[in-house]
Amino acid sequence: MKTLVIYDGLGVIFSSPITGGYIKPEGTLNFLEIEIPTDKILIRVNTKVTPNVPIFEDIPLSETEILREKVAEQEAALIELATIIGGGK
Repeated sequence: MKTLVIYDGLGVIFSSPITGGYIKPEGTLNFLEIEIPTDKILIRVNTKVTPNVPIFEDIPLSETEILREKVAEQEAALIELATIIGGGK
């Protein structure tokens, strides 16, 4: 679904996201209709290029996701250690 992003001449975002039913601004106000990727967040708009381009960033991991990654790393390390201690059996 398209999203409306309203920003100024420096790329500073004033309104985002507005999805679904919206009215496109008229006049000198800048706007983009964009698709925001599922794993990204919109941080600003690059107004130094024409047409202007949205700048995305990865969504930071939640504490739960960080802990899951740590547990998975520790499990892999334990399996490797058990293989070394067990003589590769």
